[in-house]
Amino acid sequence: MVATPTTTEAWTRLLSEKTGLKQQDFEAALIALQALNIVPKYPALGYLLLCAVALGAPFVLKALLTSGGPRLTRVATLHGCAMAAVLAYMSVPFMGTNLFVWHVIGMSLGVFAFQPAALHSILAKHSSRTVEARKSKARDHKMLQMASCGCMLAGFFAIFLNKPPGFPGMHFMTVHSLVGLTALSLMAWNALHGAYRQGNPIFPKLLWASWIHRATGTLAFVSAMLAAALGLFNRTVVVDWAAAPITFSLPEMWNRMDGWAHTNLGEPTTLIFIGGILFLMGMMLLAGQPAADEPREKTA
Repeated sequence: MVATPTTTEAWTRLLSEKTGLKQQDFEAALIALQALNIVPKYPALGYLLLCAVALGAPFVLKALLTSGGPRLTRVATLHGCAMAAVLAYMSVPFMGTNLFVWHVIGMSLGVFAFQPAALHSILAKHSSRTVEARKSKARDHKMLQMASCGCMLAGFFAIFLNKPPGFPGMHFMTVHSLVGLTALSLMAWNALHGAYRQGNPIFPKLLWASWIHRATGTLAFVSAMLAAALGLFNRTVVVDWAAAPITFSLPEMWNRMDGWAHTNLGEPTTLIFIGGILFLMGMMLLAGQPAADEPREKTA
């Protein structure tokens, strides 16, 4: 009978023997996974977030470093990445003790970093001259949207699991959460629509156009930005699901800043972030769709 390994070193040595890979590689992988256990109670959220970031980061760099697309959306992507990085850095002290903070980190990465990069990539497609170049930009858009969805999924479950069980219960009671739910619903619909239009997932049709997809994507992006700004500003409760009948109301102090950001980051910093969000949204909306300035190959 083969003895079952009882230590991390024994497991990594056994895996190394069975696969032929270096023991140090397995040890490094285990260290990375253990580091993500700082997500309280639900380390799987950390794994999901890591996979999404690993998927999207190379395409963000590609969007920033390659030519094509509106200058404003490139600047917006850089601005959004900086905002997400600063928010994540400022959240570090709370990572291991507060599940809520992973909602902030996941949504920041998905909305501020990957969404602008995805929109920049699809706009850059219109200034590409060759079919292959346009396909490449469309593929970048697809990968970045998948990364964005992964981050936002982790962020959504972080806040959902952080609240008492029961549905609707304490969920979707604030303006922030209702606008955020609208954004996520629009994104989910657009993802399904995109999957349908591309057809075969193995050999997808990457070059297609739909005004419905574009309009829905714009609404989803604006809703996500507004939800982020509202979430940083306060947590005004406007609906009571437990009441019979269900009641909607606007409390007297609806315009008073409070919540996690105000408590932990301070009012001036929170206002700077809110201003940064509105600035980011404005740059993306003003960019529009560039016209191709050079002849392009026709799609076969």
